[in-house]
Amino acid sequence: MPGITSRAQHIYFNGYSQTRDIAITPDTIMWVASDNASIPARAYNRSGVVVDHIDPILVSAARGVAFDTDGYLWLSNMDTDKIYKIDLTEGIETNDPDNSLNITVSSNPFLSSVIITGEGFSGNSEITIFDIQGHLILQDSFDGSYSWDGSSNTTPVPSGTYFAVVIDNNGNCDTVKLLRL
Repeated sequence: MPGITSRAQHIYFNGYSQTRDIAITPDTIMWVASDNASIPARAYNRSGVVVDHIDPILVSAARGVAFDTDGYLWLSNMDTDKIYKIDLTEGIETNDPDNSLNITVSSNPFLSSVIITGEGFSGNSEITIFDIQGHLILQDSFDGSYSWDGSSNTTPVPSGTYFAVVIDNNGNCDTVKLLRL
């Protein structure tokens, strides 16, 4: 690049083979975006040790990563045409006994269809179903109950493990694992 004559520092990085973008925080934590469906974004410290990650249940794949002046992590996903704003200071709550969110399913495992029911979600909610590799299967509105016929855009999906994620307009989220026979 014009005007750059040397580098101040370098780090040998053994990251993903599908690395798409990096962003470095002021405290030198390096976030790496990847098409890798098992972990779409990882954070490394200066020694190259993984110190944090984004679960594929939240973001299935990441192509771009950046931080804004307020410290939010932004990830883009070209597969779903979405941009995610993540507050790393809040963390992800799981198995909280005071959590009033609850997702149940009519039968699990299921053969041809399953009814997913959710309680405790406020306002407009959305259901997203991912396969075990983190690929988006479907996304639709959720009004407390959703009947999934085991297809993606009218094409039946193969037998396997799937994850249904329900999130409301307040950011409340719950997940259930589904097994299609």
